[in-house]
Amino acid sequence: MYQRSIGSAFNGKIQEIPGVWVDNFENVTSAKPRAYFLSHCHSDHMQGLHSITLLDYLTKHNVYIYTTDLSAAIIDDEKRDPRIMEYVKVLKLGSSLITLPSIEDEAEILVTVTLIPAGHSAGAVMFLFQTVSYTVLFTGDFRINTSDVRKYAALHANGVPIKINAMYVDTTFIDYAYEDFPKRSESVDVLLRELDQWLNNGTVNRGVALHTSAKYGYEFVFNEIYKRLGVKVYVDEDRWKFYRLIPHLVPGVTNDSKHTKIHLCTKRTENNHITCIPNNYPQFLYVHLSAMKWTNYSPNLKSVVHVTQTRMDVCFATHCSRSELMYFVNYFSPDKIVGFPNPFVDRRGVKRKIVKACDGQTEIREKKLDKGLLKEIFG
Repeated sequence: MYQRSIGSAFNGKIQEIPGVWVDNFENVTSAKPRAYFLSHCHSDHMQGLHSITLLDYLTKHNVYIYTTDLSAAIIDDEKRDPRIMEYVKVLKLGSSLITLPSIEDEAEILVTVTLIPAGHSAGAVMFLFQTVSYTVLFTGDFRINTSDVRKYAALHANGVPIKINAMYVDTTFIDYAYEDFPKRSESVDVLLRELDQWLNNGTVNRGVALHTSAKYGYEFVFNEIYKRLGVKVYVDEDRWKFYRLIPHLVPGVTNDSKHTKIHLCTKRTENNHITCIPNNYPQFLYVHLSAMKWTNYSPNLKSVVHVTQTRMDVCFATHCSRSELMYFVNYFSPDKIVGFPNPFVDRRGVKRKIVKACDGQTEIREKKLDKGLLKEIFG
């Protein structure tokens, strides 16, 4: 089974456009970048960003890092040297024209860069690079439901998919064990019903501990909890430093622990949360939101599972499932495909027996793409 890489998810180099580097800020001296791009602020896409070596190169060669306003705010919040912000340029969603300066034997060129929502985490985008010779799509980490692909206007011309010469695509869950994931909205609907029942059982004063698999990317969950249950999620000072800068985007969080029963927890077990939040609730429900452990999920299985009386697991995926990934790639049929962090492997028609699902759910079936989806992909 494929595993998520440790360190950088991608080596950073866009082969078709010399000098363009994305989501990797390491080995700057040998890379000789003319422009950097950052799709989102997860650590495996920011390696080397805060190094003095990078800063020295940026200042010497007047090279910039292009990203969204939200990612720029995160960089500003986490910066080790204030000078880094002089070399961070904010791009809006949509298209911008960027000049790549001449460096050594590379002549100055113009690149049109289009930022497209990636559906992964707050501020996460895909980059569509277009020169006179190439059209290149870098997805970053992304999740797009198959029914929504046609709605992305920037990837279509007159309703027809644009021609993509090279696609650098997120393959975190390319393994057959991750053929399907539920929609995030469906998982959250079930989660909210469970939380409402837990918090309002009328007999015991109860609290909730939420544990997530990444620092950012679950803002939708927090906002839905607040919107539908009227309870904000407590976050510690480290998270609050950033969230307080964007209250209009994340109204579902608070740093006031005295007036909420739900907290975002750093613990990896369901035991003792008195150190997380001062309110001493007799019982806590520990909720773990993740995708990696949900091998062999299928639509007829539950997306929320009670592991114990006080532990609940929720299938919440911020990356494409294998079927969503394969649909996306085959829909555009690029000339070249580069997968990260795993190699892109398209083994069409392979069947596989499935003998497991998350924590107690068991299913045995022949695994293959749905016939309707195959027809959709291959006509």
